[in-house]
Amino acid sequence: MKTSADRRKIAEALNGWLAAGRRDEVLVRVLSGSRPEGPEVSFFMEAPRLILVLEGVATFLTVQGREERFDVTPGQILFLAPHTWLAPVPRQPYRSLGITLRSDSTRLIITKRKAMYKDGTVVDRYVAQWRTLETLGEKGEALVSLLRGQPSRRLGDAEFVQLGRILLAEVADLVESAPEHIRPGQTVLWQAVCDYLAEHWSDPQLSRKSAAAYFNRHPNHFSRFFHAHTQKNFRTYLNEIRLERSIRFLRDLRYNVTEVAGLCGFTDVPYFIHCFRLRYGLTPGDYRRRHEK
Repeated sequence: MKTSADRRKIAEALNGWLAAGRRDEVLVRVLSGSRPEGPEVSFFMEAPRLILVLEGVATFLTVQGREERFDVTPGQILFLAPHTWLAPVPRQPYRSLGITLRSDSTRLIITKRKAMYKDGTVVDRYVAQWRTLETLGEKGEALVSLLRGQPSRRLGDAEFVQLGRILLAEVADLVESAPEHIRPGQTVLWQAVCDYLAEHWSDPQLSRKSAAAYFNRHPNHFSRFFHAHTQKNFRTYLNEIRLERSIRFLRDLRYNVTEVAGLCGFTDVPYFIHCFRLRYGLTPGDYRRRHEK
C-alpha cells in the first residue's frame, strides 16, 4: 500500500486528535441554511463534511433561520449536513482538518488560514490533502443520518459527540487501510484544483488569481495549466459550474432570481441572466415558469 507524505500528515493529525481524549468535546451541527450576507467568503458543499480545528480558534458564520456565528477550538467537531453554507471569518490564524464524504470518494485536507482582512478576504493555503475512491459505505451513511437527527431524550447533545467520534474513527481506519487515489504527474494538481472548485464555486471572490495563489502558482502559469485540462479559460469553466448549480435553486421557489444569482457567486444579475440565456436558450425566469408545474 502506498503511503504518501500527505497521507502520513493527515493520519497523524487525525489519530492525534482522536487520542487526545479532551474533556471539553463539543459537536457543532450546521443542518440547513442559506448563504450569509455581507462581504465574508462563504462556501457551499453538496456533500456532508466534518471540520476539526488542529491549532488556534476558527470562527465561522452561517444562517439557520437567523445568522449564527460560533468559534471552534481544538477538541471540538464541526459537522455540516449536505447543501449547507459556511463562511470562515477567522479572528486569528488557525489550522484545520476538513473531511468530505462524497458518495464516490473520501477526501481529507489540512488547511492553514490567516486572520481575515478588513475587506473580508480570507487567505488560506493547503498543507496536505489525500483522497481515496473508497467510502464509509452504509455505516457512514447511517452515522451521517444520525448526526442530522434529533437528540435522544436521555443523552441530549452528548449523543452527537459520540457519533462524531465514531465517524472520525471510521475515517481514520479508511485513511490507514484504503488504497490511495494515485494520479500521475500533473493529474495530482488537476484533481486538487477540481476539489478546490467543488468547495469554493459559490464564493463571489473566487478568481483565477485567488485560485493560483492558493496553489502557489503564478496566475499565467495557472491559466495555461487550466486551459490544458479543460480547453477553456478559468472564468468560462467556473461559470458553467455556477449555471449548473443555479438550476437547483431556480426550482426552489423560496429564492427569487436575484437571490439565486447571489447564491451561485454572481454579483451582477444581468450578467447571470445573460450567461444563463447563452447556456440554456432562455432566461432564468422563463426556466422557472416552465418547471413550476
